[in-house]
Amino acid sequence: MAKQKSSIERIFHQLAKHPYLSVIGMCLLLFFFGFCEKSNLTKGSYIYAGAVSAAIFAGLAFYGKIGRDTKENLIVFLFAFAFSGVSLYLISYTENSIALMLWLFLFMLALFGIILRMLGSLSTRTLVMLMIAAGIMLRFVYVLYTDSGSRQHDVGFWNWTWGHANYIEYWYHNGLKLPDFDVRTIWQYYHPPLHHWLMALLLRILTLMGMQYETACQALQILPMTYSSLILVVCYRIFRRIKLDGLPLIIVMGILCFHPTFVLMAGFFNNDILSVLLMLLSVMFTLRWYKEPTLKRIIPIALSIGLGMMTKLSAWMPAPAIALVFLYVFIKNIKSWKRYIGQFALFGGICAPLGLWWQIRNFIAFDVPITYVPYLGDQSNQYCGNMSAAKRLFDFGNGQLSFVYDAFTDYGAPYNEYNPTLGLFKTAIFEEGTNGVSDVNFPQIAVTGPILFWIGVVLGLLCFFAFVVMMVRKDSGLDGISRIFFSVFALTMLISFYSFCFKFPFTCTMNIRYCVPLIPLCTMGLGLLLRRFSGKSLPEKILRYSSVGLTIAFALMTCVVYTQIG
Repeated sequence: MAKQKSSIERIFHQLAKHPYLSVIGMCLLLFFFGFCEKSNLTKGSYIYAGAVSAAIFAGLAFYGKIGRDTKENLIVFLFAFAFSGVSLYLISYTENSIALMLWLFLFMLALFGIILRMLGSLSTRTLVMLMIAAGIMLRFVYVLYTDSGSRQHDVGFWNWTWGHANYIEYWYHNGLKLPDFDVRTIWQYYHPPLHHWLMALLLRILTLMGMQYETACQALQILPMTYSSLILVVCYRIFRRIKLDGLPLIIVMGILCFHPTFVLMAGFFNNDILSVLLMLLSVMFTLRWYKEPTLKRIIPIALSIGLGMMTKLSAWMPAPAIALVFLYVFIKNIKSWKRYIGQFALFGGICAPLGLWWQIRNFIAFDVPITYVPYLGDQSNQYCGNMSAAKRLFDFGNGQLSFVYDAFTDYGAPYNEYNPTLGLFKTAIFEEGTNGVSDVNFPQIAVTGPILFWIGVVLGLLCFFAFVVMMVRKDSGLDGISRIFFSVFALTMLISFYSFCFKFPFTCTMNIRYCVPLIPLCTMGLGLLLRRFSGKSLPEKILRYSSVGLTIAFALMTCVVYTQIG
């Protein structure tokens, strides 16, 4: 048994040593199965999936040595391969084939987890890795049935005249040639270009390899899907930095792996998900620098924020919290002030040019305000600026909770959403009303949609209050500056979000995509709460069991809803 355990763990140890490469590798393997588009699935796609499955099963059976001898390993391999073959055959002849594909994959992962548990090899890290694999598969299945015209934000169409798609095509056709016109004259061209550069570069690579242009445009979703998947690794690293382990770590990672926001953003063609990834990277690198404040460790923080702002200007939001950590370390080590002045100068020298060159260039050339955001106009049917602040903040009646999806009258809703708090919860689960998920567009979720929503609300409120409690309590397991760091970051996002909703009083601004890092921060709060209250008393046991139950229900209902709409 010990030999079996060490052999299997050798595989997971190698994967865990290179988590980013492992996630990217899984995304690439999935990419060649359909190129992120359901209509591309052919007989060759299933042959490819069978070959990849065979290689994985062979590695687990013979390298991992699940069986006690060669004969048992061969039996395990043949059984797994046969199951995979039958599954792929069924999938290829099923109407909702990709939904079946997800459920069979989840079943195989669960079966594998049970086998590892029987062999004594199911550690917390291994279980988290299986959940991350499940989360990546959920994202891929969603991407397969989601194209550039479904559940997007300001993407427009390919070969069109505006939107993120056209902005990507501009860089595709012009290389790195900067626009010689006022970027306000074409919708979405005001955004910094890093995300669009990367998308244009991949589009160039795919078309040079012979892929048809239309197919290559849809295949670009592999990048946001990969960013969304990498966020899971970054969050895991953040949680391990604050010493989360065991059940608390499993619960918080379970929430993030199956959270609809990250599933939906995996299919975005816009720049949201890359900016979120870079913001969370800046948090991870700041925690690392705080533990050992060296010159080498401050550079990744500067790159994360600088490249984040070069993706979307709102990626500045971790900066105030990071500045407080810098100030604390500087004062604490005031005798070595020259050393830290040098580090901060290098930080600014990297971060500021990367993050602001685009805005400064457009300001100088075309007088575009640094913080320019287009205004829809008071005549828009989304406009809610005529309502009082009290009504928008504190009114939860008028049927707002009867319709659990983000409400737009143009798309079948009974009213236009005006409460930013409800907008956060609704868009976190179903996206925006104009292009999101609702039982108006998908009658098949009339029952399951509200169930997922209310589970998400209860879990979200639990996580939020847990975060607040743990940031206040000295026995949270975090030192004072860490609690201040996380609190200031969360407060910055909330203030920015609500200010944005009142400065631009339109339904479309009340969207979780403007403060997505709040999700991992609040789930972290639940993890800290569970670690602090270990389950010895009855209330603590109730907390732990309810957290487990809510997380399992949340994950399952997310899979149900997001396969139903497929």
